[in-house]
Amino acid sequence: MNKTNIQKSKRAERKRRRQRIVRMQLLAIMATISFIVFLVYNKVHIKEQPKVKVEPTKEVQQSYPQEKTTKKKEEGNKKLAKSKEAKKIWKNNKKLLILVNKENICPEDGLSRRKICNGRIEAADILYSDLCQMLTDAGKEGYNYWIASGYRSAKKQQKLVDEDVRIGMNQGLSYEDALEKTYEETMPAGYSEHQTGLALDILASSNLNMDISQENTAENKWMKEHCYEYGFILRYPKDKENITKISYEPWHFRYVGKEAAEYIRKNNLTLEEFYLKL
Repeated sequence: MNKTNIQKSKRAERKRRRQRIVRMQLLAIMATISFIVFLVYNKVHIKEQPKVKVEPTKEVQQSYPQEKTTKKKEEGNKKLAKSKEAKKIWKNNKKLLILVNKENICPEDGLSRRKICNGRIEAADILYSDLCQMLTDAGKEGYNYWIASGYRSAKKQQKLVDEDVRIGMNQGLSYEDALEKTYEETMPAGYSEHQTGLALDILASSNLNMDISQENTAENKWMKEHCYEYGFILRYPKDKENITKISYEPWHFRYVGKEAAEYIRKNNLTLEEFYLKL
């Protein structure tokens, strides 16, 4: 091939390249125009669409009892409304109404304590008289009890936590999961009511298992029905676990004094809910 033919071939190749580039540019422009037209069409189309209000069917309407929900809300607000009576009771019984839970640490300046149950355990001295009267009256009805625990120091509470965590880990749980499970029933050291000396674990003599089976005993039923008359409350009720953050404990009773116990029972409150009324 001579020099002239080579130059012609190169020029032809450059021309074909320029034509391909032009075609590609035209295709890109056409695609862009199509996309813009598509967007404009959809925008106009959506604007022109009539607004349709969807009414629920009768079946759906019946599944939303709005009036009942509103009433429940109003009842809840009334229940947690501030109360002058509650505030007066609290002022008269501040030491007895100490709130100790996962968010409130036990104060260091606790109440004076004394030995009970033939020196086996300790409890706050202030509850002793009412406790004796309650157990005496229960005994007259044929009900007898075993007080499993009263005052516990923070050090002893930590030992209980460690033991429960160890049991959970032996069952295959991780340390974190075992600790979380433990805290469902056992409070962290320093955050246990037992450290106040005002909390007692009271078991039926006919059943010394500290578990849910206590609620089925006649002794426990009597205790839950009459304890308020002597200044005690069931601290962790079955239907208030979401409030106390502790699993139901039918054996755990807390001394708050007769005035507060009667008010708490009458209004179906936990100690946490009582504080919301102040």
